[in-house]
This record gives sequence, structure tokens and C-alpha cells, in this order.
Amino acid sequence: MRSQTKGAASAAGSTSPILSALLLAGLVLVPRATAAEIWRLAPGPSSVEFTIGHLIFSKVTGRFGRFHGTVDCPGDDFTDATVEVSIDVTSIYTGHPDRDRELMSESFFAAERFPEMRFESRLVERTGPATYRMVGDLTIRGITHEVVLSAFYAGERKSAQGKRRDLQASGSISRSDFGITWNDTWAGRLLLADEVEITLAVALIEAPS
Repeated sequence: MRSQTKGAASAAGSTSPILSALLLAGLVLVPRATAAEIWRLAPGPSSVEFTIGHLIFSKVTGRFGRFHGTVDCPGDDFTDATVEVSIDVTSIYTGHPDRDRELMSESFFAAERFPEMRFESRLVERTGPATYRMVGDLTIRGITHEVVLSAFYAGERKSAQGKRRDLQASGSISRSDFGITWNDTWAGRLLLADEVEITLAVALIEAPS
């Protein structure tokens, strides 16, 4: 009986190094999550623009001059990215000062009460070798709605500020969804369309670790 017990203990002792080696190998072979990289939006080379139909046969184009944001992205695949962008509504520019002041009024952006609009991504999925579909929440005038953007990744390159990635994104929203319903008529036609086209050209600079 003692010999059996001793033999069992001896066997257990001889296999423990093997088990330890297997466990160690398992830890080494288990895939590790890629560390996230933070990229900051560079305002200089980036742009946030919009276009809205005016009197059916013409369009008004404008842009926002001040904005900031980050993209939290592990590696160069944006499917796991988290995007956050804030835009200063008071920086709107359409080339017409009176119109810009009107757009900041209560009839439109109500900039005094809601000085910023925000976008936060919820899903980014690849649709091609360099194209993506981005779904997120856009908040304007304190009202949040889902928006879908089509994005194109133009690649990574070196810049004076460090590593840089370029993205282009576009989509459209219904301004009435965000409480911007003002309109008027001229010659029996509505002055403004409800649909607003959004275009972003984004330069991302890798943030210091």
C-alpha cells in the first residue's frame, strides 16, 4: 500500500514540471489584445463642411472652423475604433456674416444654449479594403439621433507633427430631427431643404503615449 502511495506521489511530482510547461506555453500562445492607439484630430489640415439645398435649384455650403476629437484605434484596422468629435457651433462660416449670425440664433443652432455639437461612434464596420461604415450618435441642440457615415481611409504617412492618418467621411441628416425646422417660401417654393449633406476630411496625428 505504501509503495503504491509513494509511486503515485512520485508520478505526480514527475508530471508537475510538464504541466507547468504546458501552462506556460498556453499563456504565451494565447492572443493578447492589441494596445489601443490614441489619434488626435488636427484642425489645420482637417475640415468639417455641410451643404443644404436652397430654393431647389441652388445650394449653400458652409464649414465649421473650430473642432476637436480623438480616435481610439488598435492597429490600422478601424473596425475596433472609437471616434469622438466635438464641433464649436459658433465657428460656423458660410461667407455671409448676416446669415452666420442667423444660423446661431434660436431658429437654427441656438448656439447660446447649445454651443457644441457632438458625434460619438457606436459601430465601425469594414465595407471594402479601405472603406468603412460608421454608425454613431450625433447631438445637436441637445437632441441625439443616430447617423450613418461612409468613410474612406487614405493611409498613413509621416508629417512634421509625427505619424499622420487621413480619413474622409460623408453622410446626410434631416435637420428637422434636431429641432431645426425654420423655413420660409419664395415664389411658392421652400427656401431650405430638410436634408443636410455632411463632408469631413480628417487628418489624425498620433498622440504622445
